[in-house]
Amino acid sequence: MRQLEVLVVTKATTNPRILNWKVSTVRHVEQAIEHLQRHHFAVVALSSTLSESDKKKLNSLLPLLKENLVLVEYTEDSSLAETVKAAYWKTKKPNAQTNYLDNSLALNLAQRL
Repeated sequence: MRQLEVLVVTKATTNPRILNWKVSTVRHVEQAIEHLQRHHFAVVALSSTLSESDKKKLNSLLPLLKENLVLVEYTEDSSLAETVKAAYWKTKKPNAQTNYLDNSLALNLAQRL
């Protein structure tokens, strides 16, 4: 099974971990741009501690570098893992939850018959 990759842009020195994801961490937007040119990432997570100019720079360059890349901003208080997973599944697999609900409704109807 191929792991999904996430690029985390943060000034913090911690190594974040996300189950079943390969996490790469960079401290500057310029390093993030270099990594995006060399690797295929599913999600780019920006820390809320980055400056607004860095966020705008990366936000404007992302569509030019990769087409279907998910960009998400997280705060240091929130869980990085949950934020990344929720953004990825909401963007890439929007029907996954709907199918689950349809199946549960079908099961309820079958049980009533």
